[in-house]
Amino acid sequence: MNLQPVPKSLERRVPGAYCLILIWMLFLDSGCSWAENATDLKLNVPDDVRLTVFADNVPKARHMAFDDQGILFLSRHRAGAVTALPDNNNDGKADRNVSILEGRQKPHGLAFIQLDSGYYLYVAEEDQVVRLKRTAKPFTYGKPEVLVSGIPTGGHSTRTVKIKDNKMYVSIGSSCNVCIEDTPLRAAVWQYDLDGKNGKLFAAGLRNSVGIEFSPYSGELWGVNNGRDWLGDDHPREELNIIKEGKHYGWPYCWERRTPDPDYGNQYNCDKTEVPAYMFTAHMAPLGLEFYQKGNLPAKYKNSLFISFHGSWNRSVPAGYKVVRVILNSKGEIQSHEDFITGWLMPDGSKQGRPVDVQLSPTGDLYLSDDSLGVVYKITGK
Repeated sequence: MNLQPVPKSLERRVPGAYCLILIWMLFLDSGCSWAENATDLKLNVPDDVRLTVFADNVPKARHMAFDDQGILFLSRHRAGAVTALPDNNNDGKADRNVSILEGRQKPHGLAFIQLDSGYYLYVAEEDQVVRLKRTAKPFTYGKPEVLVSGIPTGGHSTRTVKIKDNKMYVSIGSSCNVCIEDTPLRAAVWQYDLDGKNGKLFAAGLRNSVGIEFSPYSGELWGVNNGRDWLGDDHPREELNIIKEGKHYGWPYCWERRTPDPDYGNQYNCDKTEVPAYMFTAHMAPLGLEFYQKGNLPAKYKNSLFISFHGSWNRSVPAGYKVVRVILNSKGEIQSHEDFITGWLMPDGSKQGRPVDVQLSPTGDLYLSDDSLGVVYKITGK
């Protein structure tokens, strides 16, 4: 698959000096529900940025992480698999797909760490968190060791795992659109030791924080959150939160800036909840986020937070289906936001892909997964 510009006669002007590009998708996964009959993909990309297809045969592509060899690992949530995508000749395209795990229960979050006992891959599945010890480079791993078991299933099924300061953080979504959960495990971020012991509630009231990431500026945990449905097109707005230990972020009782929920708002004091650090258009479904301080993008993109929006499904006017750049200052403080890559949502309301996770490589490029088309894109400067 090649990335090629359309003829000048077909270009359309987009604010922010964006250019129209055309990617010919020749071998789409037959399981794609949103674009299985598409023959091409048109995206609006900044004219100083290059987007190419890194891997095009990874159906249900979701969460990503790089190992200590600079190799991209990818979870394929609904395919029950984890795949490695080496690029040994450094031509910007994955050489092959290497199976790491198959037949698993909706694996999603991935994280790597070097311990005294060896090098490990952590995988957050729907009902548990496991780790695999690497027994030989580059791709030989032992059997999964269960660290955390008994995570409730159903409802929001993705589990995201991050590691910092010898602690493991697991984000677990709610079982429903809006309800009172019967376990504190749901709609929360939990903290564990790296062996899965000493689990404790870190933060609550987070309906579905699929994307979590530690800020390289402050060391704090940031996360995007998907708000509840069926309150119209405009509310509740999607959230970017700074997730702090012991805090409650509102769901199901309150949303946005402590607005009581019409179903459960009378059961909690909204003044006790944390307000979002930033908000976006409702129902866009933010799933991935990545801090960017410097790398191979042009210098103007330094100090950014990139967020991928999977796209709405119940909005009268569809929204999302794009990557947004949150502009930060040199201290990592939020200034504003702007669209970075758009076009998965067509003017007629049809969809030609759904971005999921964004990840910065050790060499300074961005990678973006798309679970509808089953591809991983590479984003770099021209």
